[in-house]
Amino acid sequence: MLPYVNTIFLVIGTASMVLGAYLALGQNDYKRLLAYSSISQIGFVVFALGLATPLAYLGALFHMINHAVFKSLLFLDAGSVVYRTDERDMNKLGGISEVMPITGSTALIGSLSIGGIPPLSGFWSKLVIILAAVQSGHYILASVAVLASIVTITYYLKSLRFTFFGELPAAFAKIKESPVLMCIPLIILTILTIGMGVLLLPGVRALLLDPAVSIIEGGIDYAKTVLGG
Repeated sequence: MLPYVNTIFLVIGTASMVLGAYLALGQNDYKRLLAYSSISQIGFVVFALGLATPLAYLGALFHMINHAVFKSLLFLDAGSVVYRTDERDMNKLGGISEVMPITGSTALIGSLSIGGIPPLSGFWSKLVIILAAVQSGHYILASVAVLASIVTITYYLKSLRFTFFGELPAAFAKIKESPVLMCIPLIILTILTIGMGVLLLPGVRALLLDPAVSIIEGGIDYAKTVLGG
């Protein structure tokens, strides 16, 4: 990738990581927290592309796939909560996992994964990106990525505490788990969130991820040739 393009991607990616995490930290609306979190997580992807190394491309691709899975899971969890409670203000929720155990437990797994807790899938993709930053000599930016990950797990722990594991309001004491057809996707996405780290195993990676990384590198080489000329 051309140097000035690398710099633009690094600046935008870093800003998105930090600003998205900061804005999510101050949210009490559950769905709005998830939306700002998406800005931060896509910032990791853009940041990795700006590093412009094969390892970074691998991390960007893997994190994009992970984000599609665990953020889908978390938005479906939020939808499940709103479906039963008609409420998305976390200050008015709490203890929902007592009456909605599937929604609560799947939200827990999704939140820990996006926060980068091992051995869940989000940990591995963030680790690859941070290692790529260190490998390419961007030590300060690698530290910023680690800090953004710490802030991420902080606001997701907040969301879990105020939505699922606090004191259950009396108004929600009689609600039930969402219908089976709503719970099945939650379970499937949770299984994927737990197990997608296998994509980094050498045989699986060579079959699924490495060809995609080669295509990205080939497209960038083509852009260098055209723009450089």
